[in-house]
Parts: sequence; C-alpha cells; structure tokens
Amino acid sequence: MKERLRIPAEWERHDCCWLAFPYLAAEWPSNLEAAQSTIAALCRTIANAGNERVRLLVRDHDIEAVARNLIGASSKIDYVTAAYGDCWVRDTLPLLGHTPSGALGAVRFRFNGWGRKFDDQLDVEIGRWLGDYLGARHFEHDLVLEGGALEFDGEGTFITTKSCTLNDNRNPGFAPADVEKALSSLVFVRRLIWLERGLNHDHTDGHVDMIARFVAPDTLMCTRGDTNDPNVEVTRSIEAALRETGLTIRTVPSPGAIFAPDGAPLPATYCNFYIANEAVVVPLFGVPEDSKARDEVAAAFPSRAVVGLPARDLLWGGGAFHCVTQPQPAAP
Repeated sequence: MKERLRIPAEWERHDCCWLAFPYLAAEWPSNLEAAQSTIAALCRTIANAGNERVRLLVRDHDIEAVARNLIGASSKIDYVTAAYGDCWVRDTLPLLGHTPSGALGAVRFRFNGWGRKFDDQLDVEIGRWLGDYLGARHFEHDLVLEGGALEFDGEGTFITTKSCTLNDNRNPGFAPADVEKALSSLVFVRRLIWLERGLNHDHTDGHVDMIARFVAPDTLMCTRGDTNDPNVEVTRSIEAALRETGLTIRTVPSPGAIFAPDGAPLPATYCNFYIANEAVVVPLFGVPEDSKARDEVAAAFPSRAVVGLPARDLLWGGGAFHCVTQPQPAAP
C-alpha cells in the first residue's frame, strides 16, 4: 500500500513557522512598507507570545537588513535567504506532515498563480526548494491546489470549495471524486467536505481559510451572516451548509464592509487567524467588531493567548495571517 502523510491540525505542536518577507514593489505598488511592517509584527508575535521559532525567507542581504530593522533583535527568528516571489507561503510552500514511520514529508500540488491571475515563476519553484532544504520526502500531484484552499483537523477531515478547487482556471473537467482521489493518494483522508463558494472579492476564487477554520477535532469556526456583512448571503449559506455536516459549529462576527485606500472592497474576515504553539494571532480591522471577534476566538482556545494585530494593509494584497504562514509540525 502506498505510504501517505498525516497533515497535523494547526493547533498541534510546531517546530517552527515559515514566513516570507514581501519585497516586490510591483505587487505592493503603494503599501510595500506597510505590508513589511505587518509581517514584522506578525513574526514578533509568533516568536514571543506564540513561543514558536520563526524562519523568515528573505530575498537577499539588503531585504534581510530591512526585515531585521523592522523586527528587532530576537533569538527565535531565523533569516533564510531564498528565491521566492511574494509572501503568500500558505499557497506557495508545501504542506508539511509525517509518514507513519515519522519521516518529514512535503505535499506539493501544482501552483498556477491562483488560476493564472499572477505569473511569478519563483512562486512555482519555492515549494520544491523548501522540501529539498528540509530534506523532506516529496509527495506530489498534478492537481492544481493551494494550501489556503484546504482546511483540515489532523484526523482526516478536509474542507474545500468548489468555486476554487473545481474552477476551470485550475482543474478543468474535474469532478469532486477526481479531487478526492488525488488528495487521498498523498495524505490520509477520512472525509472531504465541499462548500459551494467563498467570499466575494476574493481573488483566490474562494479559499476556505477565509470562511471556515477547524478550532478542535470536529469543531469549526465560521463567520456569522450579520446584517452589516457585505457577504451576508454567502456567509449564511456557508454556516447552514456546515451545520448539515454534523460538526460542531462556532461563529465569529463579520467585520462589516472593509475597503482598501483606493475604495476597492476587501474580503475581510476574522477566520484567517494563525494558531501558534501558545497563541492565536487574529486579524483586526479597526472596527467595533474586533473586540467581540477576539473574545470569541479566545473562547475557542482557552489554553492559548489570543493576540489581535492590524491586518488591513496585508489584506489589501489579498489575504491575512493564515495566508502568510506555513507551520512545520514537530515530529510525532
């Protein structure tokens, strides 16, 4: 029987968290410095409150100098020089797990720039580089899939969206059974739950990590369909669909309508948090709902500190804290 990986839940112990420091002015035409400052604050929070080693990819020595200046001195942050594109490592780096014998493995699907919207060959190549750098075993498939398109509980239950994974810009002609077969060939899958779609104005075509997150085995957190939510019909349909799965459902408020400085609507959500070893880092948007969202995430993680960080500047580029982090699990 072919060996498959177990991908741990995010709340399980990590050896470290991988991030990448943004440096491309073309990708951040008017807020590169703000995005860099947000990543710096996230690195400090994961290392300190989260008690988790950070390994930050930097493009060269000059970019490393910028990162070090913003982050400050820390014995828990390592700087690793590599050729990468942007900072969205949840999608460009492999999912990391272990074989039944305990060997580290790297799961890589094909990456095509979020449905051929962005073309940076370095984003395509960095996933294999990391697997080689770590000496991990490679588990690969031609299915086009990003890490943010999958949510999982470490016990074999996965969630994804049809609007992203079955999109013709990724996997034309694929049916759910084709995706399930491909995923099951690499990792242990007990159940794959399909949602119809993700948030409006999400250029990923609906990544599931923006709408639903496991917070414990068989327990999911999703956004309530509040009346101030520009995605109210979408979020209500998602919550209803999740309640039909038999899983326990917890909810957080919607932050309401959040806009970029140029007036473009953004896919704002509190669900895009990162679970570090001893803390959960929650995106905040400078609105009254921030406090309630932080409290409700804290109730789901009573043994961890919950830290809120401003996320508007990062969201302008397309995502938040889960999108820019990739945990490396501790050995079983």
